[in-house]
Amino acid sequence: MDEWGRPIPADPVVKDAKVVEEQKLVKNARGEDIQVAYTVYLEGVNAVGMDDWLMYTNALDIEIRIEVKHYEIRKYLGTDDVKEVVLYG
Repeated sequence: MDEWGRPIPADPVVKDAKVVEEQKLVKNARGEDIQVAYTVYLEGVNAVGMDDWLMYTNALDIEIRIEVKHYEIRKYLGTDDVKEVVLYG
C-alpha cells in the first residue's frame, strides 16, 4: 500500500505458458456464461486473482493484455497436488 492506502501493483513476473486463442463460452464462479478469447495454461502452483492480467505476445509479435475473467485450479486425481492453473480471459 502507498501512503494514500492504495494497493501498489506487483512487479511483473515472466512465466512459460500455453495460450490457446479461440472464442468460447465458459461458466464463471456465479454460474453465468461468459465469452472468452484466450485460455492460458500455467503449470504447477500459481497465485492468481480476478484482478490479475497477463501480457501475451502472439505469433504475429503483437502484445495482447489478457484480463482474467475466470480461473480453475486443476489437481492430480485423488491428491491436493496442483497440476496446473487455467485462466480464461
